[in-house]
Amino acid sequence: MKTRITLLSAYVIVVLCSMHLQQVASAQIVSGLESKAKVTLKVDPKPIDRSTSHNKASFANILSKTTPAVVGVYTSKIIRLPSNPRLNPMEEFLRRYYGLPPLQNPSKSGGEERVPAGIGSGVIVSPEGYVLTNAHVITDQRTGQPVDEVTVKLANKRELIARIIGLDKATDVAVLKIDSPNLPQITLADSDQSKVGDIVFAAGNPLGVGLTVTMGIVSATGRTNLGILEEPGSYEHFIQTDAAINMGNSGGALIDSEGRLVGINTAIYSRTGGNIGIGFAIPINLAKSILVSLVEKGNVDRGFLGVELEDITPASSTILKVPTAYGARVSKVVTGSPADKAGLKVDDVVVSMDERPVQSVAELRVFISRKPPGEEARLGFFREGKKAFLKVTLGRLKDKGSAADSEPSPFPGLNMEPLSDNLRLNYEIPKSIEGIIVTKSSGEVSSLREGVVVVEINGHPVSTIKDARKLVERGLNRLYVWFRGRHTFVPYRIP
Repeated sequence: MKTRITLLSAYVIVVLCSMHLQQVASAQIVSGLESKAKVTLKVDPKPIDRSTSHNKASFANILSKTTPAVVGVYTSKIIRLPSNPRLNPMEEFLRRYYGLPPLQNPSKSGGEERVPAGIGSGVIVSPEGYVLTNAHVITDQRTGQPVDEVTVKLANKRELIARIIGLDKATDVAVLKIDSPNLPQITLADSDQSKVGDIVFAAGNPLGVGLTVTMGIVSATGRTNLGILEEPGSYEHFIQTDAAINMGNSGGALIDSEGRLVGINTAIYSRTGGNIGIGFAIPINLAKSILVSLVEKGNVDRGFLGVELEDITPASSTILKVPTAYGARVSKVVTGSPADKAGLKVDDVVVSMDERPVQSVAELRVFISRKPPGEEARLGFFREGKKAFLKVTLGRLKDKGSAADSEPSPFPGLNMEPLSDNLRLNYEIPKSIEGIIVTKSSGEVSSLREGVVVVEINGHPVSTIKDARKLVERGLNRLYVWFRGRHTFVPYRIP
């Protein structure tokens, strides 16, 4: 039987989820990022005590202080009902095809119905109520869009409505926020200190049964190129563990023997979909950088070096006179990039960054992505058989499809971007709206303020900056825009 990688959230489990639907409030879940928000983290970077004199017969006291921060995550989709479902013969067929329950009241005219989308886990990491989970936990697998509603269930059985602050599919990290006083908070470890053989605990909400803790060890670190994340340009760098984790554990906590968070449980290798002792967690150091960026900046800012890389091989290490079997060979340096300015050259073999060994290209990409633009990195490398070091100030990685990576805005005084998941969350834009959004305005045209979505230009739909440049004309342009639930026409003159 073929072994497959399984993401750990449990989707469309009607029997388990239906118990929670009655308790889900009709509040708006997908909301904007909080202006000037801050996240307060407890971080304990010291290594665990690995001496044999500290062997424990029980970890109950440690886990009793830690696991209250682990929560269940229940997601729902809102189904818009047609004006008269009885008159639509395709309605019931489509519901059965997609595995949705039958209409509760088929004679009802219009309205909405909430149906379960999935079950996962999360971890409260700050007193402000920020919760780390996986991006795929809060993503509708049919549409690829964020779910409509999220409910968080605490260890004490309380249920709270959560807001989606942001998500990063390239790392499979998402951030939720719940509002309640005196929330438990987990302490974060330094996941770079994790070693094979360290005792770890997987805590989460498998199959919706409630808080469950299993025990194992770190089986490997720095697992890359597994094909778990399908997003182009993804950053895979997992801790592997044999702690028993199952469907519904996605987004839950991987905890060390001192009760600190070392990773976010994400996926398993399995022939059956159940646990066989090969699970993967996102290191908390990586998840933490995404968390801070999403909360405090509203997007994910990644460092940029400006090189093309190849994994070192035994053959290439001999040719390049490198005394290691690991590292990343520089095959191209982008002119004018931070790497170019710092003096990195083709055939240099990078073997460390900030004193951490670089095992592969994938690992170096992750290390760079964890540092924000403008920060300095110290690279260790071999050049013509000699070890050397240099410091490089990282630039900003431009996201594919962002305004920064495309042609300039055709509208003077406006910065515009194609709609993304995070922009929709930030500006509370429904999934039904398509277009390009104003992210910064000079104020010259008051009706084209920040948050306005341009849907059409001169009668033609628009979805990219490139589309807009083709459609605008000199002189008067007729824009059809959306803003805060209303559509209107706006004239815009191009000199």
